Parts: sequence; structure tokens; C-alpha cells
Amino acid sequence: MKKQIVNSFLVKLLCVVAVIVVLQSCTDKFEDYNTDKSVLMSVGTKELAGLMSNSQMSGMNWMSTDNYNRISRTITNHLCGYMNILDVFYEQNQLQTGYHKSGFEGMYSGAIPSLQCIIDITKDNSTYQNEYAIALVWKVNLLHQVSDLFGPIPYSKAGSGEETIPYESQKDAYYLMFDDLKRAIDIMKATVASNASANAFGVGDMVYNGSVKQWLKFANSLRLRLAMRISNIDPAKAKTEAEAAASGSTMEASTDDAFVDVSKWNTMGNGLARVNPWYSSIMSASMESYLKGYQDPRMEKYFSPVNEAAFYSTANLALLPAELRANDGGFHGMANGFKTSTEATTGYCYSCLNTTRWCAAHIMTEPIPVMYAAETYFLKAEGAWKGWNMGGETVQSYYEKGITVSMGQWGVASSAVQTYINGTSTPVAPNDYGYYHAAASKIPVKFASSQSDQYEQIITQKWLANFPLSVEAFADYRRTRLPKIYPKASSANANIDISRGMIITRLPFSTGEYSTQPAEVAKAVKLLGNGAADLENVPLWWDVNKNGN
Repeated sequence: MKKQIVNSFLVKLLCVVAVIVVLQSCTDKFEDYNTDKSVLMSVGTKELAGLMSNSQMSGMNWMSTDNYNRISRTITNHLCGYMNILDVFYEQNQLQTGYHKSGFEGMYSGAIPSLQCIIDITKDNSTYQNEYAIALVWKVNLLHQVSDLFGPIPYSKAGSGEETIPYESQKDAYYLMFDDLKRAIDIMKATVASNASANAFGVGDMVYNGSVKQWLKFANSLRLRLAMRISNIDPAKAKTEAEAAASGSTMEASTDDAFVDVSKWNTMGNGLARVNPWYSSIMSASMESYLKGYQDPRMEKYFSPVNEAAFYSTANLALLPAELRANDGGFHGMANGFKTSTEATTGYCYSCLNTTRWCAAHIMTEPIPVMYAAETYFLKAEGAWKGWNMGGETVQSYYEKGITVSMGQWGVASSAVQTYINGTSTPVAPNDYGYYHAAASKIPVKFASSQSDQYEQIITQKWLANFPLSVEAFADYRRTRLPKIYPKASSANANIDISRGMIITRLPFSTGEYSTQPAEVAKAVKLLGNGAADLENVPLWWDVNKNGN
């Protein structure tokens, strides 16, 4: 990662070079930006927009066709309990460290240089304060995800071009992120107060088309997410940040949902739309237990019914156990951590993801989700449950609004939403052949009187609503150990002893970082604390749960 930009003294000059590269790769109208090739380009509104586009495209590499398979599918999709990925190597808790390198570098070599150019150029420029604010918010959005997987990360010096790029502890990185969010929110709040239609980056912003008002909502919701993340380890700081976020404008309706518009890209696209036709990601047994038990109308939005005849010949279909043949036409999930590779051959007897939404034809049209408005309500519900001031509504009100907004996002009829909210049915035992798990939980959707049940309901419904945002779901699962998902049936990773209840709690640092700045990585390992080694069983700073009994 070091020397991505050779010298911080030359940042502005090299930002110009970066603009040229970005615009050549991201637009077919490069000549419109620089008609006089004998004069070095200056960085203005159009060039900043190009840099932002590049940072957004590169920053979504974990969800795009670039690194979706390396990060989302083979790590977080199954570790959060959303999916079974039909690969015994990963399902049994094994990790491909080369994939960590690709994901880490996708952020630091792809997204951060362009983003840091924007920050450096606009920080002290009164004309571009909104661009500065949005860039800070996007930086936090990207790097909190990196920290939530690895722990300590380079933050303050990321993209600086210095010879070595130090790591901050996760606590320090989070505090720096809160500082950046506050700074950005203050700028945008003042802007929106005087001009509600203020715009920055224009169409170069592939999330909100430059709407400062929308970015302000996103920033407050993101601040609330980060506050909740540290609520078990640093409750005073969490409360302060959460209440500050909730006092401002937040994401409230599905129209506030943050998506990256991939139709503007020349390459890559939606990663889930790419891998779904491979039949490499299917419904998990945990998902079946909750979705079926709650008669959740989102089930058919998330997954497709089993269609065995499309994949098995008549002769091979006859060889399947009767139980699996009976899955045809229904929605079914497979146990995670299956014990033998031959079990993967029965994958077609389980539900893949919705083939109408996530298909090859939609790789360049299906937008990539960043954050949903529904999550904000569940965060507020949890905050209110903790006794924090989230805006004056009750825990139940926020909880039910979260469900309502999520259902609306997926096109569920309002009548069905109210039926769901009042539902007293509970999760069911899934038809996970060979494992036969009992029901995952005993809680209904209808808001409970027991405080402990209320908490489980909030986290469970947030998990369901955040699908398929598995990076966030995996982080929240490690923080809360909820929802109650089925443990892996087997583990081939010597560092993850499932007989003791252990789970993967982080990713080891990038092998590329070990090669380029080993001394800094050694310091980062020490920042994990408690004499920890660079292992996948080490809980992160905000994860106060004991990993194993």
C-alpha cells in the first residue's frame, strides 16, 4: 500500500494525473474535460466528479464483479448466516488469504487514492466544502467496513503517499471516523439549512446524484450505525454519538436507500448478479427457519423456489433421496458447514437467490446496495431499548417502522405488512437434509413484553431487513451474537474449534501488507491487544463476546 502516491508534497499534481487516468477509464467524453492538451489540466467541478465516481466504483469492489466472490461470497455471506455457498473449503471455516489481499487492496489501492485527492483539494477550499464533506462520509463508509473485518487499519494516513502508512487501533480509527462524520455533518447541515437543493458532484455521484440533503441523512444514519457498533465496549461514547446522530435528519423512507448505480459503469457490475447464475449461493437453513416460520413475504423476493428438473437429468433425479426430491417447487435452505464435498452436489435441491433480480442480464443494471433506511429504525429501536434519546418514539414504534420500511422497499403490500407485524408464529425447523436442526429461535415478530425478547426481535428483524448486505450482517452478528443462527456443522480450520462454540471473528492482515510494510503490520498485530496473534479467532475491540467456552 505504501508509495501509492509517491510524495505528499506532490499530492495536488498527482491528483491531476489521477483525474486524467480516472476520466479516461470512466467516461467516453474525456475531451470535454481537457480540450487543450498542451496545458496541464486544473482540478475543478467536473474533475472532482470524476474522482468521486471512481472512488464509488472502486469502493464497491466487495459487492461488484471485482471482488464479490473473494470477500462477500466466500467470507461474509455464509459467516453471517444468510447463505450456504456450496463450497466445502469455505463452509468449513477455511480462509483464502490471497482473497483478503485482493479485498484490502481493492479499497486502499482502488478507492482511497481518488478519495484522498478530493479531500486534499477541497479541505481548505470554500467553494467545495460540500464535496469535502461527502468525501469524508464516503471514506468512513468504506474504511469502517475494512476495520470491521481486520481490526486495526490505516486511516489518518491512508492515501497520503508517505513512505510507510501506520495503522491505528480500531478504537482510534473509530474515534477518527466519528470526528470526520461530525465535521461532514456540520458542513452539510449548514448548507441544507440555507439551500435544501444544494448539489455536489452532480451525476458524478452515483449514489445520490449529488444531493447534499440525502448525503446528510446517510451520514447521520452511518454515525448511528458506528455508535451502536461500539455500544458494548464504549457505552458513553456510543450514547453521545448515537444521540447526536438521531437528533439530525436520518434515512427514513426507502427513497433514502443508498444504492450505487452500476448502469453508469463501463466495466464490472453487480457481483451478486454475476455469481447467482453459477448456483454458488443458496438459502441457508437459518434463513429458512426464520422466513418460513414468520411467513415472511420477502422470502420470494430474496430467493427462488427449487427447480430440480432444470439441473438434474431424470435419471439423476431418481437417485436423490425422496426428502430432497420433495423440495422441488418450495423454498428450502441448506445447513452451513456441511461435512463432505459430495453434499454440494445436492445444492440444486435448495433455493438459490432470486433469479429474476440477480441474473446475468442484470449485471450492469441491478444497483448495488450500500445502506437501507430500514436499518436506521432498528438502530433507533436498539438505542431506545438502551434508554438513549432517539427522538422521542417508543422502542416498539421504531421496531415496527423498520419492518414497514423494509417491506415497502421490497414491494410488499401494506395489508401484508400489518399482518406480519402482528404475527405470533415462530421460526420453524428447516428441512436441512441430514442435519435436521430444531427451530432457530422461539421469538415471534409481534413485539414482546420481555425486554430480552425485544432485543432479540430488534436484531433479528434488522438481520432480515439488511439482506443481502452480508458485511454489515456479519459485523452485527459478532457484536450481538444474534440472531440465533445455526452453528457450522463442521470446521477444518484448526483455529476455529466449533466444539467450543468458536466462530471466525476477523480476517488476518493482508499478505501484501506483510510484504510491503512488515514492521507496520507487526505493530498492528500488537494493537489487537491482550497479546493476540494475527489469527481469525481473535475478537475485535468492539466485540466483547468470548470466542468459545
